[in-house]
Amino acid sequence: MSNRLTVRLASCFIALMTLCACQGERETETDAGFSALNQPPAGFAQAARGMTVQLPQDMGPHPQYRLEWWYLTANLKTANGQRFGVQWTLFRNGVRPGSFNSAEPGWHRDELWLAHAALSGPGTHHFEDRAGRGGTGQARVTAVPFNAWIDHWQLSATGENAWELDVKGEDFRYRLQLQPQQPPVLNGEQGFSAKSAGGGGSMYFSYPLAITGGAVEFNGETFAVTGQGWFDREWSSQYLKADQQGWDWMALHLDDGRHLMLFRVRGEEDFYSGTLVSAQGSARTLTTDEFQLVPTGFRNSRFGRVPVVWDIEVPSAALKLQVQSWPGDYWNPGSLRYWEGPVEVSGSHGGEGYLEMTGYGG
Repeated sequence: MSNRLTVRLASCFIALMTLCACQGERETETDAGFSALNQPPAGFAQAARGMTVQLPQDMGPHPQYRLEWWYLTANLKTANGQRFGVQWTLFRNGVRPGSFNSAEPGWHRDELWLAHAALSGPGTHHFEDRAGRGGTGQARVTAVPFNAWIDHWQLSATGENAWELDVKGEDFRYRLQLQPQQPPVLNGEQGFSAKSAGGGGSMYFSYPLAITGGAVEFNGETFAVTGQGWFDREWSSQYLKADQQGWDWMALHLDDGRHLMLFRVRGEEDFYSGTLVSAQGSARTLTTDEFQLVPTGFRNSRFGRVPVVWDIEVPSAALKLQVQSWPGDYWNPGSLRYWEGPVEVSGSHGGEGYLEMTGYGG
């Protein structure tokens, strides 16, 4: 891929994920740019209340929507207790709304793909990204059987309720065997996840994951690992409103078998939502008045000051937690810049998980 195209692809995703209105990703002067962020771009569908998730088809792409992602984080350990964190995300950005009738392969101007991969340890963070263009076969997702790939990076079904993630970067590799925990978690209102009190949001479902085996390769060594993780599937055309700057999101795995996903969208009035998953797999949505999510500790990092310690209370679930980032700087430093790193949980319950923060550092 040429440097020129890579820059254009990155610019398109920067504009979308940093929530700045732009006229990006043009190959001709007539190419449509991003519309005002408080309205869906012309021709694209929008997630709305009353919609729900349909499986297995919603594991596949939604070309009628502007933005979607397949997102996975995992907390890993070796037999002697050495810890790693893994993140892998595949983004699809529609240049125009589908469905697309172009025969593949071909060089089509329908959609763009971007993938991020990171390997973290206490005090260390290694990141790579890749970009591709729709219609070339370089990147794609199929729902049945599930397979999401860009170049040689791949997350795919290997059997009933079994996946494999295989990612090889320049200085790290991980190959993990995963088990999605059933049933899927429908966040928000049967899968519609509001991002503000006044409207706007996404379709959003998740799977807690068991990492049953696999290996991490780093610094010339191979480490056998197991662990637990979280998979998010999300799509939308109007993700946030124009006054909102970004979000703070976390998915936590508690030592009593429960999972807790919470997020705060920062704007003129912050918006909160969450999901609590029981050890048996049943899930319920947490509304703003059911929990508190408060930053209490900060760290000066290379791209600005960020909250890295959080106090959480969910009185109805007898949870009073403190969530703290691992020591280190967990910015994904590409053109599309955001914090993504492992956390530890203490307080009424122990645990681990991942913290994502966007919209900090300019």
